[in-house]
Amino acid sequence: MTTDERPVHRAGPTPQDAGSIRERKKRETRARIHRAALSLALDRGLHEVTADDIAAAAAVSPRTLFNYFPTKEDAFVGYDPEAGDRLAGDVLARPAEEPLDVAVRAVVSAHVVALAEDEELWRMRRRLAELSPELADRLSGAGSRLESALVGAAYARAGADPATDIRPGVTARTAMAAVRAAFDQHRTAGMSGSLTRRLDAAFDAAGLARPR
Repeated sequence: MTTDERPVHRAGPTPQDAGSIRERKKRETRARIHRAALSLALDRGLHEVTADDIAAAAAVSPRTLFNYFPTKEDAFVGYDPEAGDRLAGDVLARPAEEPLDVAVRAVVSAHVVALAEDEELWRMRRRLAELSPELADRLSGAGSRLESALVGAAYARAGADPATDIRPGVTARTAMAAVRAAFDQHRTAGMSGSLTRRLDAAFDAAGLARPR
């Protein structure tokens, strides 16, 4: 056998690749369950939908549903308990020389843009929240948990003590306030126009520098 005829040994998937695929599939399943829950609730009413109904509509078993969401109500909210860790990890992974406000803006922008890509899901969630104050409160709580994770990451990145340095906390909370302002304006405009441009305008108004 000549050199050219030798078999080529191609590397298989690495453990990191396999982990990424598993995480992607988990996110897809979580989103499918959440979408099914929202669709059923909007069609029948929040209190007329059972966990078994949601599982059947999402083509999963009730056991799988509860592996992703501890309660039926959590399926309506769609909160991912790992979202805060991912957000924090992304802040810490930004280039070390990048200022904190730039790092936070870049990560939060990417997070929001990813959420807003599925505009239909976002519309369904907002419609159901408008019909159910209880669900609106749960959605607000999910946002608070994300904000807490972002604040923790800001302090960790800055190497600062929350008891003596307020600036990292202000930076993180300002970014989240800008997100809320952009979403509020987007809803007021009937969700027409670009959410990304509104988000950039909100970050600019908040004084958070743009990534280079």
